[in-house]
Amino acid sequence: MTEQTKVKPTYSGLCKFCRGEFEKAKMSQHLKNCKERARMEAETAKSSEGKKFVRTKLFHIVLEGKYNPQYWMHIEMPAEAQLIHLDDFIRAAWVECCDHLSAFQIGEFYYESEPPSFDFSSIKILGSDEAASTEVKGSTSEDSEDDEEDLEDSEDDQDYDKFDLEEEFDPLLLETIPADIVAKLRTIHSRDDASKYLREELKVKIPAPNDRDRESIMQYFQRRDRQRAIKLLIEMIEDHSLYAELGKVLGVGQKFFYTYDFGSSTNLNLRIVSEREGLVNPKDAVKLLARNLAPEFKCSVCNAPATLIFGGAWGDGNTYCKKHAKKYEGEGLLLPIVNSPRVGVCGYDGPGRTYAHEFEV
Repeated sequence: MTEQTKVKPTYSGLCKFCRGEFEKAKMSQHLKNCKERARMEAETAKSSEGKKFVRTKLFHIVLEGKYNPQYWMHIEMPAEAQLIHLDDFIRAAWVECCDHLSAFQIGEFYYESEPPSFDFSSIKILGSDEAASTEVKGSTSEDSEDDEEDLEDSEDDQDYDKFDLEEEFDPLLLETIPADIVAKLRTIHSRDDASKYLREELKVKIPAPNDRDRESIMQYFQRRDRQRAIKLLIEMIEDHSLYAELGKVLGVGQKFFYTYDFGSSTNLNLRIVSEREGLVNPKDAVKLLARNLAPEFKCSVCNAPATLIFGGAWGDGNTYCKKHAKKYEGEGLLLPIVNSPRVGVCGYDGPGRTYAHEFEV
């Protein structure tokens, strides 16, 4: 019996510049060569309005629903923009309903509005029993209120990029970190350089142990503890809030992830497609380049185009036209069908006015 080849969906979308319709997989290439885009950007550069623009490095980013990839967008952002600008855009265009929390995952690290604080009293690295019971000096819940005024007074005077190991960490904490790492960090005086060094160390792969060799097993766990120590230092040195700059935590080709609402979650996959030098309006942190055409839903009763969906019950069998939706009004929360990966979730009823009519056909 001949096996049938499964046809992969194309999920077409529109280019913002020429309004041409292209398959999802071909949109990146089109945007790179779009003549109308080039013409519009050249006109802007020559215009009096273009004189207000600044030239900077721009990231081309593609976003898609992790579990519903028929929803996708292409955007462009300055590399010096912050993650919070991307978060604001995603919320306004695709997901915001009840002011839920959100976070980005980039590699092994999370970037969120309220990064977790560290309890150093429970640190146990390199198998040291003493480290687990050592109380390390630093901010505690009791000290935080007392320190708040001092921080406010000295905030303007601090140079965030300056890095001094002895000023950053308590000596008792440093005793739990591998000696060669501590020695190297003592020679580094820039926070960015310290971060680059540690991230290179974190890339070192740990070979699998030989289960029959006790020495090999011990070395494996030592290397793993070393990686844990490096990761801890990175989390302490770097800014893991949403105020981190894109260019400092992301690069071309890199994939990362976004979650909105940690109850009824909407999850996105993102990727930096390319970078270029270009003009940008300082007032616009995000520029929309292209997005998907809205998927079609059919009424579960009459098969006519559906406009409403039961909240929390996504998919076929729960979508209705206005006529048949009236019959089910008392049985659940009916939500409008919108062009978003959060359709039918929580109380989401569509994007803010800024993006309400972008590319709707």
